Amino acid sequence: MNTSEENKAMGNNNEQNQKINRVLVLIIILLSIALGITLWQFFELRKTNSQKGTEIEYLNDERGELQNELENMLNEFDSLETDNDSMKVELASRREEIEDLLAKVKDKDYAIYKLKKETKTLRTIMKGYVVTIDSINTLNVGLRKENLEVKQTLNKERDRSKELQKNNENLSSKVAIASRLDVSGVSAFGVNVKRDMTGKETDRSRRTDKIRVCFSLNENKVAIAEKKNLYLRILAPDGKILTAGETENFKFEFNGLKGYYSDKEIVDYANEKVDVCLDWAKPSEDYEILPGKYMLFIYAEDYEMANISLTLK
Repeated sequence: MNTSEENKAMGNNNEQNQKINRVLVLIIILLSIALGITLWQFFELRKTNSQKGTEIEYLNDERGELQNELENMLNEFDSLETDNDSMKVELASRREEIEDLLAKVKDKDYAIYKLKKETKTLRTIMKGYVVTIDSINTLNVGLRKENLEVKQTLNKERDRSKELQKNNENLSSKVAIASRLDVSGVSAFGVNVKRDMTGKETDRSRRTDKIRVCFSLNENKVAIAEKKNLYLRILAPDGKILTAGETENFKFEFNGLKGYYSDKEIVDYANEKVDVCLDWAKPSEDYEILPGKYMLFIYAEDYEMANISLTLK
């Protein structure tokens, strides 16, 4: 082979090597790009998975908090006590709803926002029940206390009456006993006031406008002839005193105590028999006079002359 052919062959080899090198560089570039894309996709996928893991962890935490809140609500419902039958039915129904929500919390397919909304609604309802039950229990305590006070008042009135009777029997001064006024022919009844202001006797509480007691103040030559203060004191079925007014001006002293009177009459006593009537009138048209047994006590000055009961139907 001559020199010219050798040079030509070498030129062809160089040109071929350059083509091969260009192809290799292109392949390397393409592989680098593919590798870069693959790495980018890998990191993006890992980031997405991390975010999803965080979100799942957050949702699990929320479900755990809801479960704790519902379990606490269930315990609070168990602690609510009431004697009201309709309220007991309501509480039982709401308790079932809480147990149903607890089951849903454990169900991963049930939407968390629905659970939160229903739990919030139940919490609001429960607060209302707490207030209602507290009010009912407070009212029941008040009624029991009032009933006890009524019984205590009645017992005190009976005890005072017995004590007064005993004291009267043990009075050593015959003059003091003799000078006291006494009554006879005591009667008590309800009065229905008509439009013409006349009165008709009644034993119906809803028709009664006044409670009246009539009696005769007996002759007593030993007593001092002077103006005498006579008082009527009425104890209602609920243990309250029916008063002529609620200020100190409507109180008097009796049996060593001080209390309200129902009516007062000043009688010019001249040692002779005199007929007297004392009235208590209801303070307004819409005032409700209770049915039941009324105790009426008649006083002269500060001592009891007589007592009588009146039952209104």
